Amino acid sequence: MRNETIRGLIERYADYLTPEEAAELLGISIAAVYRRLQAGDLAGFQIRRQWRIPRQEIEALLGRPII
Repeated sequence: MRNETIRGLIERYADYLTPEEAAELLGISIAAVYRRLQAGDLAGFQIRRQWRIPRQEIEALLGRPII
């Protein structure tokens, strides 16, 4: 049962990136990602103290899908 729950959460949030992943894809610093999130220039949400950024948001900024 526990493995199903963990697997479900991983699949459910597979379309969300960490600020570190977003920074790497965008070619900017992690601090710049946090500044954009806090300014509202980059869509994202927090789960406790951890930010998650929708994959579509990064794809829109890049102008292409990410694999």
